[in-house]
Amino acid sequence: MFRYLILIMILSITLAGCTEQVKVDMQGAGETIPTGSTGIAFDGKDLLVAKEGLIAFIDNIDTATAGSIYGYEGHFYFDRYPITITSKENKPYITGLAWQNTAGNTGFIWASDEANRRILKISPQGDVITRIPLTKIYPEDITFDGEYLWVVDSKRKKIFKLSTEDGSIVSEYLSPVPVPTALAWDGKNLIVGGLKNLNNPAPSPDNVQIIKLDPVSGNVMENVETSRYLTSPAGMVWINGKLWISDRNSGNIVIISDKGEPSTDIRSYKLPAVAPVLKKVEAEEDKNKTAQDVDEAKRAAEEARKAAEEAKKAAEAAKKAFELQQKK
Repeated sequence: MFRYLILIMILSITLAGCTEQVKVDMQGAGETIPTGSTGIAFDGKDLLVAKEGLIAFIDNIDTATAGSIYGYEGHFYFDRYPITITSKENKPYITGLAWQNTAGNTGFIWASDEANRRILKISPQGDVITRIPLTKIYPEDITFDGEYLWVVDSKRKKIFKLSTEDGSIVSEYLSPVPVPTALAWDGKNLIVGGLKNLNNPAPSPDNVQIIKLDPVSGNVMENVETSRYLTSPAGMVWINGKLWISDRNSGNIVIISDKGEPSTDIRSYKLPAVAPVLKKVEAEEDKNKTAQDVDEAKRAAEEARKAAEEAKKAAEAAKKAFELQQKK
């Protein structure tokens, strides 16, 4: 397997084990990926990063400690050829990645394509297996909880739980983060990241918010401490107690602890299930139609009975007339 050298420079580390900033300059011989990945995921071995229509696998990421990337002397490699996603419509723009494990240490990549408002299920070899259109959602980051897909929509300020079969909406949540742009799953809670104010005049770490959301109750469980290196979360993945977050402004990947302070927000952000109004209307219409059919059948039977009686009377009258005629 031909490997492409990727230089990753550690720009700075604040408190040991707390925050780490990694500059990803993904350029190699024959293949170039724009800096500043928007989607990020982890398959248990490789870090998956995406930008525009490209997905790359960065090999041998050691996630044990914050400083562990020194063990590779700052150099990382492509594990395989990057995947290129194409479209006959708009140029793909991947805003989120998620990994789904399957039996035999294999799996699939889920990618949200904001430009074409769709979710793609992709094999590690780059074959697109499923295309799910999203007519009601503007997808940004995406995550997978082992059964369902989760998508954040910053335009609608919502979080959606989707079926992997057809993308149908299973449940909806209002986003506790005003402008949600990043999403991860830690095995129990959703981790939502984004901006407090979209119209903030200048990029600022103070404008970033990250929370843990209980998907069952819809309550905010924790407020996660952010980093001074993070000003615009794009993609996010949880790896062994740490959050790897791609920053849209700097183009770097920032690694922080997932620990936070308990939230005092008692509101539930889970929206009530939408009643199947259309099905109820159709059921009511069918009921009304059945009643009408019964009434019409009754009327038809009554008319038939009256017609039979009149026919009987006419037959009797004809018989009497015939008998009188015979007597003459």
